[in-house]
Amino acid sequence: MSEQVQRFFNPGEQLNIHQSWSREASPQYESAEVWIPGRLHFGVLNFSHMSPGLGGGGVGISTDTVGYKVKISKNEPENRCDIASGRHLIELFCQCVNYKGNDIHIELEKLIEHKHSGFGSNVSFNTAVIAGLNAFFGSPYSVQEVWDIVTQNYIENASTNGKLYFGLDTGVGEACFLYGGIVWIQADATNSRFVTNVPTDNLWVVTTVGNRANLNGELLESYGQGAALSEDVETQLVAEHFMACEQKYGQKLRKFMHQDFFPALLSQDLDTVLELGWEMNKFSNIKVLEGIYKSEVLQNLNSCLLQHGASYAGMSSAGPGYFALADSKEKALELAELIEKEFSPYFSDVCVGRAGKKLSITLK
Repeated sequence: MSEQVQRFFNPGEQLNIHQSWSREASPQYESAEVWIPGRLHFGVLNFSHMSPGLGGGGVGISTDTVGYKVKISKNEPENRCDIASGRHLIELFCQCVNYKGNDIHIELEKLIEHKHSGFGSNVSFNTAVIAGLNAFFGSPYSVQEVWDIVTQNYIENASTNGKLYFGLDTGVGEACFLYGGIVWIQADATNSRFVTNVPTDNLWVVTTVGNRANLNGELLESYGQGAALSEDVETQLVAEHFMACEQKYGQKLRKFMHQDFFPALLSQDLDTVLELGWEMNKFSNIKVLEGIYKSEVLQNLNSCLLQHGASYAGMSSAGPGYFALADSKEKALELAELIEKEFSPYFSDVCVGRAGKKLSITLK
């Protein structure tokens, strides 16, 4: 990233284009329709690497309980996309493939309604756009290159004025959508690299959204009643609270992940991976988010789901979205009923679906 990066910028500015991405391509189809699921993030491997373009690594999986549907086509000039980040990513891709036309249009047909809830609403949209454009232009880039382009240009929409800013991205969500299954992204000083994934063909998921008014803890409430972990609040808490957790738990987490969790991933042992997830919670998201959200609620929900047979459960990313994984639809429905019955003051919008699906693209 350039040292001259501004905090907020307009669509089409501050593009990060590598020379190796230079191509010559043009649209090859009438349209590309992209369906992409949401993302569940189990934990960040290294918070000291959480800055734009660097990542931080982690583990995650997709959930089809939420998702986007995006349509890409050629349309009238100057009608690119109603969303600032969409216009930005069109410009990025067109410059990469040296396409001079101003007629690429993106229509959002379905969206992830819960923003800043840990379900990856930004990374889902960004990946859908770049992967969809790649298919629409005849696939000039490999899956790995699509991952590179999105992660090195991870932007979010500012709350006002149609501006953008570089967000904090681990690369986990992009890999979930492009490779499927449970994915591991290694934290690295210069980048986060996709390492491996474990197929999850028979895995079910329950997702639920935290009610901030009841769930927020003292740390988050200090920014205002019902505050969300986004923009400046996220930046400050990463710099302060999350880095304090990095000092306290970071080395223990990475030692555990490399000695126990990663070998299970490499051996494609899904049952062991999920079982080890409960141990990971002692150093990762659940522990890091205590105080940001009410600690006793997170601990009680986590323990309750474990006792009732969840394969694994945790808060996704920075919350307040929560999830539980199950080995059957029947078990997932049982866990969903449990959450609705016992934790309704704190969580709502309970949904059951499939975990680990990749994005899909229909070309016409």
